[in-house]
Amino acid sequence: MSATPVTVRLSIHVPDEAVHVRELGTASQVILGRDPQCDVVIPHHSVSRKHLRLRRDDRDHWSAEDLASKNGTRIDGRTLGGLQPLLSGMWFAIGDVYVRFEFVDPRSERVRDADVERRRHSSMIWNTRLRHGTEAQRLIVDLLSGIVDVAGAKRGFLLCTDRNGDWRVRACHAIDPDELAGQAFSGSRGAVNRAISAQRPVFLSDQRDQAWLQQQASVLDAGIRALVALPLVHDGRALGVIYADTDENERIYTDLDAQLLDALVDHAGNVVAALELEADLAEVRALLVGADGMSAELGPAPYWSNASAASRQASPA
Repeated sequence: MSATPVTVRLSIHVPDEAVHVRELGTASQVILGRDPQCDVVIPHHSVSRKHLRLRRDDRDHWSAEDLASKNGTRIDGRTLGGLQPLLSGMWFAIGDVYVRFEFVDPRSERVRDADVERRRHSSMIWNTRLRHGTEAQRLIVDLLSGIVDVAGAKRGFLLCTDRNGDWRVRACHAIDPDELAGQAFSGSRGAVNRAISAQRPVFLSDQRDQAWLQQQASVLDAGIRALVALPLVHDGRALGVIYADTDENERIYTDLDAQLLDALVDHAGNVVAALELEADLAEVRALLVGADGMSAELGPAPYWSNASAASRQASPA
């Protein structure tokens, strides 16, 4: 009887996106590439139409072979020349896309399924709580706390624009407001600014899948392993951005996480739009902090440096 675990899985880290998880099944070979006819399609410009072949032999051993791709395949930083045996937990890069190859045993599957169910339940609870909330400050704090919880993160903050179009820190969760007010922020300002300028989510699940982020010493020094920057958009207009991060090594954000967060963020955009009218949120009068279910006004909300410049650069002249 084969000792090979039941599931062979690829975790595909496309820059800025949630991790795409693919299970390889029982096929003897799998082609990865940009072509829609490939077994595993990776629609990224750095990936060739048919980039890489994964093969399984009659002993259930896997190997990788580059298919004369334009940008090559790298394993442990070295260019793949011929057949390369693959071991569970090994990483390889096809173009700018990083892929983790692993065998997943039944126990790990059960742990993963339980975590997925917990996050689904958490997302449902937070959406219900936001839908039935009425008090403006409570809603803002709940909005941030809910996304930090569903993301499995440790800390986060919410940015909103004021009446002049400048970005300000409106709420924070488990993070020092003074850190956000200055230049000492240990997270990724680049991820926040990219989410603002592109008006789309930015995900990071491992430092290796974001070459541009590797250059930011503050992120590396802080040990941040995963982060999300989620724009709150209503009627095509960016009203805010929620940022959350964690130093947990095993945290990755998959397509499922993106779906759960998207549902919450969509509702959050409607909440912020409504509060903008009902509570004069556009003035962003006070910074709020969520801690143990409490909210507190801490005086004027601080400006978020760099974000205003990024927003203006992204706007048409």
